[in-house]
Amino acid sequence: MNHRFNPLLPKDVLRPPVLVVAAHPDDEVIGAGGLLAWHGMQGHRVTVVHATDGAQGDPSGMQQDICAVRRAEGREALQRLGITDLRHWDLPDGCLPEHVDAITSRLRALFAEVQPKTFYGFWFAEAHRDHQAMAVATVRAAGALPADCRCMLFGVNNVPSGGTLFDTTDVHERKKHALRAYASQLAYIDFAALSDHRDRVAMVNVDIPGVTHGELYADLLPHELERALALAEPLQAMLTERAR
Repeated sequence: MNHRFNPLLPKDVLRPPVLVVAAHPDDEVIGAGGLLAWHGMQGHRVTVVHATDGAQGDPSGMQQDICAVRRAEGREALQRLGITDLRHWDLPDGCLPEHVDAITSRLRALFAEVQPKTFYGFWFAEAHRDHQAMAVATVRAAGALPADCRCMLFGVNNVPSGGTLFDTTDVHERKKHALRAYASQLAYIDFAALSDHRDRVAMVNVDIPGVTHGELYADLLPHELERALALAEPLQAMLTERAR
């Protein structure tokens, strides 16, 4: 029986153009903000899509126009990472499973347009139904991705079990700064601090002086996505059922 520690790869294997697909403003910064900061510093072409404006992101209902607030926060957060190409799909927050077919079509067109060499999207074991819908639509649309595209699947609710690690020590302050742009969300939960803790925990088995933060991804090619989803879904369903 051999060790199965996650490999720690250099970031320069991640090539532009870069495409990032998120269900809500803040998903991509929580899950991949470190590497996105690195792409921004390299001057890479990065396109980010927010499928919804996060209208359900104000539990108290105090914000009069939470959609406009979340949209502005998302734009500011990405600018702090050096990213300006942000697109809004204006789909209803919390209802993405009901729009999977439309999302799949839009993703196919987006993949064909951008032709990414590096793609960031959701890991299949996410808890939020919108995240799950985006993951499924990604698999269905994967045939439109370049065959050699690096599909970096991140977790917001649940990190991938196993995968590839990237050292984000040099950019973790940029990620924290970007997360702090989401003032409307931080009013309810300090996910900026929690995300920072998680990035530290990711490096628990990395014994390299000065390396303190990292991000963990399921690192797959487009033709591998369908099989990965088929393996992940029943396991997640079984674990979820056991916990009830």
